[in-house]
Amino acid sequence: MKRGYVVVPAVGLALAGLFGFAVMRERGIAEYLRHMPEPVLTVETAQAESRAWSRAVAATGRLEAVNGVDVAVEVEGRVREVLYVSGQQVGKGEVLARLDADTERAQLQSARAQVRLDRLTADRYRSLRRTDAASQAKLDEAEANLTMAEAEVSRLERVIEKKEIKAPFAGSLGINRLDVGQYVSPGTHITTLQDLSGMLMDLSISQRDLPEVTIGAPVEITVDAYPDRVFRGKLLAIEPKVDLASGLIALQAAFPNDERLLRPGMYAKARIVRPAIEGQVVVPQAAINYSLYGDFVYVVAPDDKGELRARQTVVKVLDRHGNLAAIAEGLKAGDTIVAAGGVKLANGAKVKVAETRILKDTPAIGQD
Repeated sequence: MKRGYVVVPAVGLALAGLFGFAVMRERGIAEYLRHMPEPVLTVETAQAESRAWSRAVAATGRLEAVNGVDVAVEVEGRVREVLYVSGQQVGKGEVLARLDADTERAQLQSARAQVRLDRLTADRYRSLRRTDAASQAKLDEAEANLTMAEAEVSRLERVIEKKEIKAPFAGSLGINRLDVGQYVSPGTHITTLQDLSGMLMDLSISQRDLPEVTIGAPVEITVDAYPDRVFRGKLLAIEPKVDLASGLIALQAAFPNDERLLRPGMYAKARIVRPAIEGQVVVPQAAINYSLYGDFVYVVAPDDKGELRARQTVVKVLDRHGNLAAIAEGLKAGDTIVAAGGVKLANGAKVKVAETRILKDTPAIGQD
């Protein structure tokens, strides 16, 4: 029993020793960290600039030719001639193909002969009617027969005319779908014809953006086929009513296409450009960081000891375009900000500037 009483003080002393060791270790670590040099992070900076900035309303849509149709036959018949090849440039009224019209031409000759006969008959009854030698009913019948014969001639002439398939306007033909000897019926599609000299784009915007757009406003588009090219046009029309299903307003823009780079059916991203705002603060988009509390940048400035530090500054982004962003609130022209390397920073971090970027001097959006 006496031995048990000796063990308890020994355990207490051991625990006290361990606790003391832990406290001393924590103090040692804290002392080490307190005297450890503050890390300096290397960053690239840029200066916020004041420049003209054009805001824009964004939209998307697909391109279509100013003139574009799927060429189809209007009457039935057998193909006698195909006078075009795939991809050919054709002029307005140029004959693309001919259908066999021998039967219709023979019928036309017969119909014209019938017109001549009916005209003679009608003239004869008119003369007889003047002397009351023929009844009015006989004259009416003769004139009706003449009218029907003339109508048949007109019908056959139109059928024969439609046996020649012509280009309704100048443009580029698509792939040929027609063969000599093929029998076609009305509506048979033979190729497509597209006037590539100009493009139209139907796009939609929200109602809140309507005050921002006007007819004639510059419109810029980009397409996947030429991601580094910007194609410029103008707003052509604004739909006078709102679409009830979507709540959007339809617009149409027109674009010249002298280089024939744009094609019907291409998906395009559009920006309807507003007049430029002078004196707008502009920074690189890469300088903007995102958080649950909003956008912010790191502003680099010396502290009381003259050491450069990066401090978080909340900003309000007005617009974005390319690699630049327009800032509505939070910065002024001349502020030095972190342009690259901000991901590894914390508020108040000590920094060293490796390079100062110069904002790319791009022209105002929508200007050549």
